[in-house]
Amino acid sequence: MNSYDFTGKVIVVTGSDQGIGKSIAQRFYECGGTVVTNSRSEEGLKRLERNPIGADSERIFSGVADVSKPEQVYRLFQEVVDRFCGFDILVNNAGIWDRGDVLSVDERQWDKVLDTDLKSVFFASQWFCRYHIEAGTPGAIVNISSINAARSRPGCAVYNIAKAGVKSATETFALEVGKYGIRVNAVGPGSIPTALNESFYKKAGAEEAYNATVPLGRRGRKEEVANTVLFLASDDASYLTGQTIYVEGGWLLH
Repeated sequence: MNSYDFTGKVIVVTGSDQGIGKSIAQRFYECGGTVVTNSRSEEGLKRLERNPIGADSERIFSGVADVSKPEQVYRLFQEVVDRFCGFDILVNNAGIWDRGDVLSVDERQWDKVLDTDLKSVFFASQWFCRYHIEAGTPGAIVNISSINAARSRPGCAVYNIAKAGVKSATETFALEVGKYGIRVNAVGPGSIPTALNESFYKKAGAEEAYNATVPLGRRGRKEEVANTVLFLASDDASYLTGQTIYVEGGWLLH
């Protein structure tokens, strides 16, 4: 299903060597975009080489950057601009999850999750916005948030806070850069099968218990998140900014 046309657009998707990020990158590629995939390690890039998002190497570029370190992100972004003479869409997807309640979280966990899930969104978006403001061109950012941004869940203290911060960052950037023609939105997935939650859902009855709380009766698919990202990045969403769309099968209605 190629319902959008991103021909001639350059899209960077952080944390896209697997999971939701890879699905997002693949959908942009299928719709004609030139896609920059990203991993924080050489191992992740090798994983992409073994299972590429597409066959046209002219429209695919992969780069190593730890998004928790802004200087690495800036280096990747500049390489993208130098290689493709432009950079149209940023998807801040990279993120991690670490279990812990408010009484057990230590400073190491706090720094690791906040730096990867929130600090990275802010400084990657700042670079992107400065680039487009200087160039006098419009742009679109889509951040990957979570249902945890709207409703805190037990045992996910720092992740809850980080994803609530992503929602706030989305709104704050949208408010301040809209006058330059830059749109900033977010997608908040519900439970989607990925490597991050695989071990939890291997527990007996875990998936059935979650599904019982979802009006649509199932967990989501990576492609359903990716399609929502493409909508927000497309011209069909040209009058949307500062919004978070939750792709969660109605879970938040409870």
